[in-house]
Amino acid sequence: MGQFGYLLPALVFFGVFFSTGKDFLKATAAIMVVVTLQVIYEKFKRGSVEKKLFLTWVALVVFGSATLLFRDPAFLQWKVSIINWLFASILIGNQLLKRPPILKSFMKMASPEGLPRISDKAWLDMTYLWAFAFFAIGVVNLYFMFYTSLTTWVNFKLFGVLGMMFIFALLNAIYLSRFVTKEAGKSS
Repeated sequence: MGQFGYLLPALVFFGVFFSTGKDFLKATAAIMVVVTLQVIYEKFKRGSVEKKLFLTWVALVVFGSATLLFRDPAFLQWKVSIINWLFASILIGNQLLKRPPILKSFMKMASPEGLPRISDKAWLDMTYLWAFAFFAIGVVNLYFMFYTSLTTWVNFKLFGVLGMMFIFALLNAIYLSRFVTKEAGKSS
């Protein structure tokens, strides 16, 4: 699934929320439908569903259903922290079990033409950077959930989370560029 595919549910949620007079329940139902359609599309197109998308979908079904059933946005708001902490735990757990760096596998999928040779230490550092990023997003989400209005939280969910992810991706690229340059110099 391309970058737009990951962004689409958030855009739909944001659009429905603001176009319906800030109706959180309609926005929740809309995002549940969109992500369910993405899962179905991935299953038929590729024969399987990416783990990240599947975990997000399961969490969305559980927390979104609770939000709709109890008519309380807190359930869906908690999903942001829980899913990000789950991703951080997977990254750290993978390293604790001494498995090959999971980020390397993800980046190979995103860049099928091949990755530059990067040391295992660099992959480990990136893993910890992304685990920290996911953990931080979960913590910052709690701040917006408990100390701001629902409208501010919705804006944070779209712009704040995307902004934080962009910053971490940029830091990651800067960090990686040091290793790619070193590797290119060694092979010359």
